[in-house]
Order: sequence, then C-alpha cells, then structure tokens
Amino acid sequence: MLIVSTVKLNSEQRATLINKFPGLELVVAEDVKAHEAILAQAEVLITFSGAEITTGFLNKAKNLRWIQTFLAGVDRLPLAELKRQGVVLSNVSGVHGMPMTEQAFAYILAFVRLLPRFSVAQRRHDWDQPSGFFAFESLSGKTLTVIGTGRIGQEVARLGQAFGMRTVGVNTSGKAPLHFQRAYPTGQIKKALSMADFAVVVVPFTAQTQNLIGSEELAVLKPTAYLVNLARGTVIDEQALIKALKRQKLAGAGLDVFSQEPLPPESPLWDLPNVIITPHIGGWSANYYDRCFELFVDNLERYRTGQRLLTQIDLDKGY
Repeated sequence: MLIVSTVKLNSEQRATLINKFPGLELVVAEDVKAHEAILAQAEVLITFSGAEITTGFLNKAKNLRWIQTFLAGVDRLPLAELKRQGVVLSNVSGVHGMPMTEQAFAYILAFVRLLPRFSVAQRRHDWDQPSGFFAFESLSGKTLTVIGTGRIGQEVARLGQAFGMRTVGVNTSGKAPLHFQRAYPTGQIKKALSMADFAVVVVPFTAQTQNLIGSEELAVLKPTAYLVNLARGTVIDEQALIKALKRQKLAGAGLDVFSQEPLPPESPLWDLPNVIITPHIGGWSANYYDRCFELFVDNLERYRTGQRLLTQIDLDKGY
C-alpha cells in the first residue's frame, strides 16, 4: 500500500506508521508539483485543504482509494467526481470540538463581561466603570441556540450546560442529541432563533445551508441576542447581517468566517462596535496536527480491515 502525504509528517509520526503497519510504503510530498508522478500512484492520500484534488488529478490517480483531509469542511472538493470514481473521503470532524467551543465562549464571555468596551477604554487610559451592576448579564438561565448539532455543536452545548444555560439545537432531524434539551428541524430554524439569547452557528456548509440565515431569520432574533458564526461566511447573508447590526436589531456578533476571506478592508464589519472579528482561526490549537494524525492512524486501521472510517463523508450529503 502506497500512502502519499502532502502534509508534513515528523519523524516520530513516520516511524509510527511504518512500525504499526508493516509493508506500508510512505512518501511525504509537501511539494505537490515536484511529486506529481508519485501522487498519481497513491492508494491513500493525506492532504490538508485538498487543493491538489482536482478532476484532472483524479483521472490520473488510477490507484487512489481513500483521501484523508486534515480539515473538517470538504465543500471545496469535487465530491461528485470522488463518488463517481469510488474514492472514499474522510475528514477530521471532532478534532475542532474543543478549540471551536472555546472560541465560541470567548466571544460570548467577552460580550457579557463588556470586554470590547473595556479594551477601548484601556487604550484611552480611561477608567470606564459602568454605573451599576445591571450592566452585566449572567449566562445562567439564558438560552443557547446551536445551529448544527454534530460533534462541535454537542461540545458547545455541553459547555453551555456547564454555565447553566438552556440548550436548543437545530438539525435536519429535529431530534435532540446529547447535551441538548430540545431540538428543531431546519425548517423551524426561526422558532429556535427566536428563543436565543446566544446563537452559535457550527453547521456544515452544503448547498442546503448556503444563506441558511438571511434577513427573515435575523429578524426573529431578540434585540438583546448575540450571534456567533464559526461555520462558513456564506451560511449567513452577510449584507443582511450588516444591516441588522447597524440597526441594532441584535446586540452583537462574534465572527470568525466571512463571505470573502480575507475580509476586505472596506467591509463595514470592521468598524461596527458590536462586532468581534477573528481571522478564521476558530479551530486552531497547538496540538491540531497531532490530533489529526491520531485520527488518521485509527482510520488506517479500519481501512485495512474493511471497516467504515470514523469520519467518512457521505458524498451525497457533503458531510
């Protein structure tokens, strides 16, 4: 079996694969253009973004049976062509659970503890103390609506419950998974959003979730509600969100993803006082690659024994 990785693997990781799987041939080909010939011979391909996986490449890669990407989102890959050629695709769903949950609550806690306000005051050397205790909200008793109840969504809900929040989910089935007190099907997203004091979007990006939250959905949010987007920028109608924020139809937004990235300097989002912007780093953590590699090793064991992979993508659904 020839495994080709366009992701850099350290010496310990390479040794793990060689020792654990006798007879395996491993090539690390970080320079894709310089290794086109060997890439075309791979049975298994480890990739980060999958940028090298084009229809042209797939037509040349006659031995390719499985692609392991080190990202969660696979919407940029040619899923229909992978299905046509019988290539299995797996991602690293779940690896992002804790860092993305921490990112979500970084925004939420920053808003309820007025950290954007105090950050501005600090730069002015201004002792900007609120006039009373009422300026601060508590998360306990508030409703946390999570759009997308997969592994990341469940981790967000788990931490929400630890803060004493009521947890409401939105998914395709309307069934409440672990850590959710109730859930609504996607067709009832407005009802779920209308309950939210905080809404966190972690739904996979597919054709069905593009502009899932538009002007009508934003209109049902409480003016005191906060919105967090850690999914894809195009899951929310960005222009509708800008209008709602300017008109204070919602209290604020924590945004890690945007319809165009990098976010253009002229975007109004940069200057809105009720917005926290981060540059698509919600899933990043110091041990990210280590956790991806561990998942790949587990999947490789399953692949060799003919089992379904832990994070195998349904190529029709896109997640």
